[in-house]
Amino acid sequence: MRLLKENKQQYLPFLSSLEQLEKGSNGKYKIKVNAKLPVSQEQINVISGGNVKLDLLTFSEKLNSLTDLKEIIAVFKYEANRLSFFSDLEIFSLNDKVNECEPLNNNCNPKLTYFIKNYLKNGILDWVAESKNPKFLPWDVDTAAVKSGLRCLIIPIFSNNRFAGVLAALTNLKFLSSDSFEYRSLVTILNLTFARWEFLSLKDELNKTYNEYQTLQSKLFNDFKYATIGELTSKTIEEIGSPLQVIMSYTDLLQNENPELDGETTDFIKTQVHNIKEILDRLANFINNNDNKPKLYSCSINNAINDFYKVIEHSLHADSYECVLDLEDKIPSILSNYNSLKQILMNAFSLINPLRGTGGGMIIQSRYSNETVIVKMLFTDTIDSLSIEEKDFGLNILTHLMDKHEGEVRINSNSDRGTGLIFSFPLKRKIRD
Repeated sequence: MRLLKENKQQYLPFLSSLEQLEKGSNGKYKIKVNAKLPVSQEQINVISGGNVKLDLLTFSEKLNSLTDLKEIIAVFKYEANRLSFFSDLEIFSLNDKVNECEPLNNNCNPKLTYFIKNYLKNGILDWVAESKNPKFLPWDVDTAAVKSGLRCLIIPIFSNNRFAGVLAALTNLKFLSSDSFEYRSLVTILNLTFARWEFLSLKDELNKTYNEYQTLQSKLFNDFKYATIGELTSKTIEEIGSPLQVIMSYTDLLQNENPELDGETTDFIKTQVHNIKEILDRLANFINNNDNKPKLYSCSINNAINDFYKVIEHSLHADSYECVLDLEDKIPSILSNYNSLKQILMNAFSLINPLRGTGGGMIIQSRYSNETVIVKMLFTDTIDSLSIEEKDFGLNILTHLMDKHEGEVRINSNSDRGTGLIFSFPLKRKIRD
């Protein structure tokens, strides 16, 4: 009772329900309760601190041994409910980037989540953070809640001097001193719990970033190899072109010097040389991507698909992999450039990587519907064989390429039916530089 006597002004809201402090014959103070305004034992415990003892060392050790968020929340709630009486208790983290407050517990009471998000939207949580003190807000989510008499205790959470979240707890209490045993203990275990969650979140984010770094490093290495192969291919095309020209010249020379020579033979040689030259020209056009800022113009998606097919046709036949083109006639052109379309088709093909020597097949379809050109690449192979990092990285590249066309890419994968990549190119889009 010494605490009540010395801090009577501080606990005035509670003392309004007490008639007076009386000093007995033994020299000790007694509380004389006003019969009209009874005080619950919980309220007296909050004032006096009660007999609850909290072993912070044991709590901290147990908390640091856990990695599962559900277990961490359960340990926190157990200790918090020993300190005082709450009908609900949840921790919310604040995301400054999107101005959202989400509960750490996935099974949080939806009404409590709505309550906190609404108060964040209205600036009430910012007001609580500025005060840096616990606040009791009316629990008014519905008519039943108003009649229940419950209040929502809000305690701001700070991390590195930054408003990082709140503790929300439903209670019948109307007052909680920041100097009380319960509040100081509650804030201590709250900060330990929130710090543990932040540590695990940062650890997961670091691991994810490291995995992305490794994937990106591998991708850059592969891109370097592909660039080297492209440069080597370009030089090889030039070197092959010279012998072809020599063959053509000597064929004409032989025919002029030997009129009796069979003309069909020389024509056949010329035809084969022309075929080789066409293949080299298509390959050169495909790998040629020197424009730093490619211009946009009307492109036929069917032409891009046909050019792509001609490049991979030989590899498909070598691996006994069948490819069927199902292209709709008279599809309107889209605003793009052929290099971008080739990148999309090649990255989609490389993502599935069907050329594994096991056979199979693919279908490339083009359709026009609702002012949208749709391209489907359907593979008998499945993307599920890839690691999550490889899959996410490959899809991110395709998503980035489609964003430039203001379109989207979707993927359907089934172990029995294979994988389908669906690209949607809107006909109407903004003209970009």
